[in-house]
Amino acid sequence: MVIAGWAGIGKTTLAKKYKNCIDLESSAYKWVYSDEDKNNSEKLKGDKTRIPNPDYPTNYINAIIDASKKYDVVCVWSHPTHALAYYDQYGIDYVLCYPTKDANDEYTNRMKSRGNTDEFIKSLNNIYEKRFEEFNNNPHKKIILNPHETLEDKLLEMGIKLIKRAN
Repeated sequence: MVIAGWAGIGKTTLAKKYKNCIDLESSAYKWVYSDEDKNNSEKLKGDKTRIPNPDYPTNYINAIIDASKKYDVVCVWSHPTHALAYYDQYGIDYVLCYPTKDANDEYTNRMKSRGNTDEFIKSLNNIYEKRFEEFNNNPHKKIILNPHETLEDKLLEMGIKLIKRAN
């Protein structure tokens, strides 16, 4: 299952907790990062000085296809024109996952706690209303999160088998 998820829904947490899940953070494919920058990807989101990776989006699409062969759940970026359109173009079926409008404040707090910059968070909040409508109008399956729900909660509720990593 490929899940195209909004920021803060728990993609990274899910991948850290379960060995049959992976979070393919798009930044590692879309931008050229130094080794030091790779460890600070949350703080670099929205940074206007990043250098675009000339291999994007092919490198990201290939990574998704490869990961889909190895993992039960592959979490990916959900931008309508910079990601979802590519998934459609390359025949990657995906499920959209995003919070309801009344949960957006909670997601803002999640982004702050994980180290995203205020500028990045503000940019997401400014486009959320538009994204919410775009996601709702998208023909793919959806997982819509209510306040206090995470992607993990919904997958477990759906009966998806998640295999915990050894401590």
